[in-house]
Amino acid sequence: MHTFRRCQAHTLLSMARMLLILSVLVFTVAPSTPIAAAQAQTDADTYRFADLGYGDRTARTMYGNLDYFFPVPAGEEPLEGARLDLVYSHSPLLDSERSTMTIVVNGLSVQSVRLTSDTRARATLTVPLPLSVFGGDGFFVQVRFHMRLTRDECEETRNPALWATIHGDSRLTLPTQSISAYRLDQFNWLFAPPPDHRPPLALVIPAEPSPEELEAAGLVAFQLGRRAAAIRAEPRLEVFTTPPDRAGVIVGSAPALAAMLPWGVVDWDGRAVTMAGIPISTDHGVLALAESSVPRLLVSGATPSAVRLAAQTLNDPDRRTLLDGAYVAVTDAPVAAPSSLPWANGAASFAQLGVSSRTVIGPGEHRIDLAFTRPAGWQLHDGSVLTLDVEATPAVRQETSWIAASVNGIDLGAQPLKLTEPNPHRYTFALPADLLTATLDGRAVRYLDLTVRLFLDPPETGCVVVDGDSLRATLLPTSAWRLPHSVSSAFDLGRFPAPLLSVDTSLPLIIVLPQQPAAAERAVALQLLAALGRWADADGLPPPRLVTVDQVNERSGRHLILIGGAERNTLSAEAIARQPDRFAARQTVVYRPNETAQGRLVLGPSPWQRDAGVLIIDGATPDDLAIGVTALERRETLERLRGPVALIRQDAPPQTGPAAAAPPSSLTPQIETSLLERLAGWQIAGAVLLGAFLSALVILLTIQVRGRTRRRG
Repeated sequence: MHTFRRCQAHTLLSMARMLLILSVLVFTVAPSTPIAAAQAQTDADTYRFADLGYGDRTARTMYGNLDYFFPVPAGEEPLEGARLDLVYSHSPLLDSERSTMTIVVNGLSVQSVRLTSDTRARATLTVPLPLSVFGGDGFFVQVRFHMRLTRDECEETRNPALWATIHGDSRLTLPTQSISAYRLDQFNWLFAPPPDHRPPLALVIPAEPSPEELEAAGLVAFQLGRRAAAIRAEPRLEVFTTPPDRAGVIVGSAPALAAMLPWGVVDWDGRAVTMAGIPISTDHGVLALAESSVPRLLVSGATPSAVRLAAQTLNDPDRRTLLDGAYVAVTDAPVAAPSSLPWANGAASFAQLGVSSRTVIGPGEHRIDLAFTRPAGWQLHDGSVLTLDVEATPAVRQETSWIAASVNGIDLGAQPLKLTEPNPHRYTFALPADLLTATLDGRAVRYLDLTVRLFLDPPETGCVVVDGDSLRATLLPTSAWRLPHSVSSAFDLGRFPAPLLSVDTSLPLIIVLPQQPAAAERAVALQLLAALGRWADADGLPPPRLVTVDQVNERSGRHLILIGGAERNTLSAEAIARQPDRFAARQTVVYRPNETAQGRLVLGPSPWQRDAGVLIIDGATPDDLAIGVTALERRETLERLRGPVALIRQDAPPQTGPAAAAPPSSLTPQIETSLLERLAGWQIAGAVLLGAFLSALVILLTIQVRGRTRRRG
């Protein structure tokens, strides 16, 4: 079974969409459906393949096959009634007595049918998903075809008339139930952002949080943003001071949250936090999941500093992997083996980016789609390459098998598949640096959407029958992106959060609230931290700190994001006074007299340190601040920002400053003319006359010098 789990040739792009959709099952007792698929569903547990990222897909050649993977949310298990309703079509020329379709689920063959004249146009096949083969992560489904046109023993295997299609309106029915109580090792799944039709995640903080509690809440918000980044979704977050009846995280010290305790086995005896009746050290933090129908996490401790320690544990990937069970106490003991960050040296392996081996089986063409995020502040240089490490079995025919790759729809070419020893082999594809730095309209390229196509051709020696399972190729996690680059020196909001938060900076990022922030201003700051988490270059970056202005002793040596303008934030007032031309309010280009809500974003070099940056988020009201932060949180608005200044109005295009990035040269060709063609006629004539004059002058001087020499002789 382990072998078959490794054979998941599903796409990460489809996985991201499916995880977001199927994660609904985690947040409710009675699972509900995504809005996008609601009109096409027959019941609450049914999903169209197209809504899960699998549209119409066609298998070709005699041994064609199609691979699907349907994940089951962590903490859930499928129920009786889980099934596939496959809608399929095939070539009308197939020999019905020799052409078949077989469904294999997690390595177990569960159903086979013949491909006949009655099934050639949108036939339906119901396939039960056997619960006995469910391994805890999902169902890997292979649709294997054996297609024949004739009864000849040596039939051509690649005839284009050999085809069969599984349509995108096929359906997955997946009822589930909770396996047991939630576990801390499921944090990444439990606190992914819910779909739009469900309430946002709740982040609960005390009404008057201490500085450490406020910083801890910021760390939690940043990590919730990282969970959103994993599935390319918006970090949907709402801040409360009393816990609502929904999924979320409660942050605060035990004395501040005494009214909510006990929390499962966690309680407060007035002096120490207890777990199952046993007191723990006042210096230790607490992470505990509630026994409820929705995931609710307590981040606490006896003191505010212990709360901050618990929140820091969630942001450290190495410490987070140690979490298990429903509750733990955490200490500040160092982790033995810290992980290396991706992109730290301009390169990242697939393993560092969270992609494991991808194996494809059987003859014909296979497609692997993977989605990556690259640092937005990089300007790529020539010499950028993608290296793919692939291991293939010797049963594959080397002469006609190949591998091809494309990035963001840009074809990188194809190469013959190598089968000689030693195996695996490395395939290098040159990347177009300018096309992967900016788009035609100057937008920063943030994503690298990779498609790898593998064609595995069986050997054809006489009429020897080849076992399709013997044709296998594996894309290894040692594959890597290698991106020589320079860091953009321009201050461009479209590349947020660069340069304030990136793998290239050694300066910490501080988010500064007014001295006595209102509850709405704290909520805006936490929303901003979630946005920073979503767009951060990698997991494991030092998270920003959230403080009030009275806690900022040094302006230099750090990047700053200032919440509130000069009227609310004294640090904003100081920055504007030092650089009024850069940070002072700008006049809007268009406006409505009855519309006052407007957020303002200004990014520029720090007035206090040369190599640091400052971002001021300004607005007349907290609602205006929220408008500005929302523009940084959502992809569709962030990609429309240009340059260092943006004025954000509700439901209107942002008004931006001068563009900071030039379009790629490959998309803006120019005609190059020779020097003579660029010179005007009078310039050429003048140059000729000047040359003649200088030549005559040289001749005259030469004659005079020779005459003097003769007279002296």
